[in-house]
Amino acid sequence: MSQRGEQQSSSDRGSRAGAGAVTAPATSKISTDVIQPTWAEPQAGSSLDMHGWRMSLYENRTLASAITAAVTGMLVGYPFDSLKTRMQTYHYPSLLACARKSIAEEGVRGLYRGLLPPLLTASAAKSLSFSVFEETKHWLRRHDPYALQQGPLGLPNFQRKTVGSVALSAGVSGSISGAVIAILCCPLELIKVQMQLSRLLNRDLASSDATTASPKPVGALVSTPAGTLQGGGAAIATRQLRNAPAAPPWATSNLSVLREIVRRRGPLGMYYGIGLHILRDSSGTAIYFASYETAKETLRRLTGSDTTGPLTHMLAGGTCGVVSWLLIFPVDLIKSTMQSQVLKPKGAKTFTSSLQCLRDIHSRLGLAGLYRGISVSLIRAFPIHGLNFVVYEWARAHICRLAGRPE
Repeated sequence: MSQRGEQQSSSDRGSRAGAGAVTAPATSKISTDVIQPTWAEPQAGSSLDMHGWRMSLYENRTLASAITAAVTGMLVGYPFDSLKTRMQTYHYPSLLACARKSIAEEGVRGLYRGLLPPLLTASAAKSLSFSVFEETKHWLRRHDPYALQQGPLGLPNFQRKTVGSVALSAGVSGSISGAVIAILCCPLELIKVQMQLSRLLNRDLASSDATTASPKPVGALVSTPAGTLQGGGAAIATRQLRNAPAAPPWATSNLSVLREIVRRRGPLGMYYGIGLHILRDSSGTAIYFASYETAKETLRRLTGSDTTGPLTHMLAGGTCGVVSWLLIFPVDLIKSTMQSQVLKPKGAKTFTSSLQCLRDIHSRLGLAGLYRGISVSLIRAFPIHGLNFVVYEWARAHICRLAGRPE
């Protein structure tokens, strides 16, 4: 190549680096010039511009990383979520008993019933959640009126220079992200709950006549969505439950469930329980991201490192999963219980409001009743959410290395 051609090529690279420096910090430009990969320039006559593909992936690194983490987490964690829903809405003596009975009656495939909608949408929902979270976090930092001083009432600002600032920024951004996702995903969550409980709901309806017609002296217990029924008709009811149809006609597919909800409830029926859904996701996502970033930043400071690795991501991710579930589980339990009634006739409903549901569970089972089924959530919370952030952070770092750009 001639001297003039080399000068022109260097000039072109300098122009492109200068264009990228509008949004990147000064150190990023220096790093890019030094670590310029040999494949950064497309080969003459090549039909595939690999550099452009990598840069496009880099620009959408949050989306790509979140999709990778979402699919991985969904495939590993969905059976646990199915067991959690069953234990929340029906009575089982233990998690192991629930798992054994479910697998014996429906097989392992039964634990994956209703997987398709969340599998297809989890990637979109999680990528949107992380994108809204990251964009809100950056927006708060850019538009912080207290950037150069402490916030009102002694609160930290949004500049993320202290652990308190990191926690506040992540909490506010997470709550906004959670509310957005709740509005978009409520119909899908409603369908998932119906599919997970379809056989149990059908058995409950099929046995309702037998249980109500039988005398109910204090005696054996029968599993029902409301908890337990006592009475001498327990054995009859149990036989009815076992002999009930395997699945209701409306539960043949996710689309058929959607049609049945719209037929019985109208289009607004798809948002049955939306208030509880927004409450759960906005508060839960705020706690989730705030605890993750706080734990991650604390561990980084304790180790005196400028970066964090997989072990830190696993510990911080597992911690945020456990903390968020401990705090928002009662809301999730009431939401699942209320949404399980969407296809029941009005006369067959157990609860007419979330407040009535809360009072009933607390009066019958005490505070422990509000955490019914939490064992399965806590068992899955640490490894699943730890894995989620390990995969997310790994994918994000790998994309940045692939593009030769800073994170």
